Amino acid sequence: MSTSSTWLEHWDPENEEFWETQGKRIAWRTLWVTTITLTLSFATWFMMSAIVTKLPGIGFKFSTSELFWLAAMPGLAGGPLRIIHTFLLPIYGTRHVVTVATVVKLLPCVGIGLAVMDPTTPYWVFMVLAVTAGFGGGDFSSYMPSTNLFFPKRLKGTALGIQAGIGNFGVSLAQFMTPVMLGIATYGGAGGFTK
Repeated sequence: MSTSSTWLEHWDPENEEFWETQGKRIAWRTLWVTTITLTLSFATWFMMSAIVTKLPGIGFKFSTSELFWLAAMPGLAGGPLRIIHTFLLPIYGTRHVVTVATVVKLLPCVGIGLAVMDPTTPYWVFMVLAVTAGFGGGDFSSYMPSTNLFFPKRLKGTALGIQAGIGNFGVSLAQFMTPVMLGIATYGGAGGFTK
């Protein structure tokens, strides 16, 4: 390891001895961490499209066009961010990219939870949060190549299948959790948790 303990100085997953003594443990641990965070990335990315359908019902007076742009913005932001993510991994390493990407995803998650509590929240606030939700879409382009680097050829397909399959579950998670999140936020915003 390097002096910062975050960079691998040697990595040779095709070497059977290296794989069994060191590589396997690190690779599988990295896979599970990145798979869980990728699931959260997809949930964050699709969160706004599930939320916009509920906003009129909880008192927001946005037009159909405004709601459309809120739903579209995470996708529009996620595309260019995937290009950026392609270059991040070799520069900063998996650990740093995953850590920063996970922290950034807290912005739209917490922000939207607070924004829906007040029906007078301006449209531009939701638009900024929709753009930050797009960061979840960009993660895919660094997480999958990271997994590809960590595993030997004979296990790449299995590892990538696990990551992509479970990671895409984030879409269902967003659709399932949105009504719960809106219900809690709206109830709390209306003073339901006050004495």
